[in-house]
Amino acid sequence: MSGVSICVDDGRPPYSFVMIRGAATVSQDAHELREWATMLGGRYMGPDRAEEFGTRNGVPGELLLRLRMSKVVAHRDPAG
Repeated sequence: MSGVSICVDDGRPPYSFVMIRGAATVSQDAHELREWATMLGGRYMGPDRAEEFGTRNGVPGELLLRLRMSKVVAHRDPAG
């Protein structure tokens, strides 16, 4: 496991951000990659395109990152 931080900010007023810290593991397991790529494809592209997304993105060379969160910081309108 390695320590990581992820920060996402919204550059539109009134501005906001979320920062997540934690320990991460990386997997290249083909079965896990395909399973997660298919699940995410169904969520974001719709159930009718889930398999297509999983086939295209659950391939060797892609990685699955799991983050065990230890701290979350979020602010809306931090300047206000």
